[in-house]
Amino acid sequence: MTAPQVLCRHPDIIRFEREIRNINDWEFAGIFTSQGKLLHRYSGRYNGILHVEIPDTDRLDSQHQILTHNHPSDTSFSLPDLKTASRFNLAEVRVVGETGVFSMKPFQNGWPDPDMIERRYQEINSNPEFGSRMIDVEYSTEFLAQTKDPYKDLLRIRSDLLCHLLAKSFGLIYEGARWETTV
Repeated sequence: MTAPQVLCRHPDIIRFEREIRNINDWEFAGIFTSQGKLLHRYSGRYNGILHVEIPDTDRLDSQHQILTHNHPSDTSFSLPDLKTASRFNLAEVRVVGETGVFSMKPFQNGWPDPDMIERRYQEINSNPEFGSRMIDVEYSTEFLAQTKDPYKDLLRIRSDLLCHLLAKSFGLIYEGARWETTV
């Protein structure tokens, strides 16, 4: 069995992600080259909400690099994550949690403008059809039979679905994998 494509990164990047994936009280981030060299490392907490702020002074040497960070909530990308990917023109943005890893990359057209990302993110999130779809998941027999923590599992499913729809809107490459699928 081979590892999913999202887990095929330089060993130093995967090692960093494994180190931070189970940290539940802080967010940690690293910006790496594709060859695994760590350029910047950040950590942070903001008003009780976990958040890493990446300074604009690091933007120039972070362009076309890989940003990876942890989400203690075990969810996919937040709106600030995606806007940062666009602003910094990253080659890839990654997020890890207890159960898995997610990746988003630009396709041929590059990243959309951060304001476009925000508008589309909000459109999807507030769309009644999206809300209805989430209610269908929440009350499905399959979900109820498999969930150990309905609140946390719904947040994870919601963020993953939202990111799928956003990526599809802009032609971005979005993928994820569970940690146990590794070889």
